[in-house]
Amino acid sequence: MNKVQACKNWLRAHEDLFIDLVRIYLGCGLFVKAFYFLSHRDYLHQMIGNSDVSWLGGAMIAHYVILAHMVGGAMLALGIATRLAALVQLPILLGAVFSLYLPRFAVVEPRQYLEYAGLVAFLLILFTVFGAGRFSIDYLMARKAREAAAGNEREPVPLM
Repeated sequence: MNKVQACKNWLRAHEDLFIDLVRIYLGCGLFVKAFYFLSHRDYLHQMIGNSDVSWLGGAMIAHYVILAHMVGGAMLALGIATRLAALVQLPILLGAVFSLYLPRFAVVEPRQYLEYAGLVAFLLILFTVFGAGRFSIDYLMARKAREAAAGNEREPVPLM
């Protein structure tokens, strides 16, 4: 029973690791999705044409989706400007949920596009609000800035 308790204690001490694993997985998934859309542009244009926002300009939306998923996904996976990377993804996923999949909610589909897009949007909202955990470049940069600020406070300022 001692090993079980030690394992539980380790898991509780490293809860943020699991949040970071979700962030990394989400970022990698969005990054891969960008390359899928890049190689299947006709499918992306068809989805945009089926939505309520096709008036905005299909090519403009397609470029935004691919670029945001590619750059934002990589930034999420690495934990660089996590809140900004998640925020840039939100219009795409919320647009997919509300203008593409929700109007067809009553149509039975073999794949669960609405649920998947809703889950990804929910996770992106969480990362927009809470940011990355300690296993990210954001955390490392903030820690170095805190250490530099603490180091500057201790050193006396030379007089001229």
